Amino acid sequence: MVLYPAIPAYSFEMISLKKYKVQANKIDNPVDLTRLPLNKTFQVNSPDFVLQFFFSGPDVLGIIFKRNLDKALFVRWCFFRNCDESPFDYVSVIAQPHGPPLASGFFEIRFPPGLNYHFQGLYFYTRN
Repeated sequence: MVLYPAIPAYSFEMISLKKYKVQANKIDNPVDLTRLPLNKTFQVNSPDFVLQFFFSGPDVLGIIFKRNLDKALFVRWCFFRNCDESPFDYVSVIAQPHGPPLASGFFEIRFPPGLNYHFQGLYFYTRN
């Protein structure tokens, strides 16, 4: 019987958004998903929040650097690139007022399940 050393089938590269703050591309809000380069980190600035995000498959992963805790933070998956209102849009809550994730907190926005179409824009916004 010959013994072979165990070779891992998959390897994962650890990443840190905090380590790569400077490398984020600042983009306008709403975000046109059809024009974003792959494998990049993006930053959205607003008077009420500053956040960075990147795509992991269909999902969005990110970190909040600054946030007004008195307002809820939302993202709207837009059917159109310019994020004009559409009945096909999907709204996700990133954070409730005075709730996590707080500043320096990570968030994940999952792609809406069961949809047979793709979104062309993202719009991050706050509401009281």
